[in-house]
Amino acid sequence: MTDYLTVLAWRQRSRAAGSSSLTNHTDLIEEVAALWESLSQNHAFIDGNKRTAFAALYTFLAINGARITADAEETFEFADALYEANQFRFEKIVCWLRHAVAQSPRISDAE
Repeated sequence: MTDYLTVLAWRQRSRAAGSSSLTNHTDLIEEVAALWESLSQNHAFIDGNKRTAFAALYTFLAINGARITADAEETFEFADALYEANQFRFEKIVCWLRHAVAQSPRISDAE
């Protein structure tokens, strides 16, 4: 049995270390899209994979100074439509995230 969380962790660690052998993501949007897709599709948990994947997406963006600008309804409709059509794929996620994510203002910028 494959431990999907371990595979995902190594994939992200390899990227962070500068290795492109496992991933070839060019920016934050591609990184977070890969995370969202992997966690929601690989079923590492008995239940709650999609919710966990979205929580990881949200947290990953926040840690990296970004946020989702789409409202909750728009976000749900996007994800739900892809899940229902069995089309929750990296390329579609990247396209949507490029329009639905913005850099958060830094505290020093807001002062």
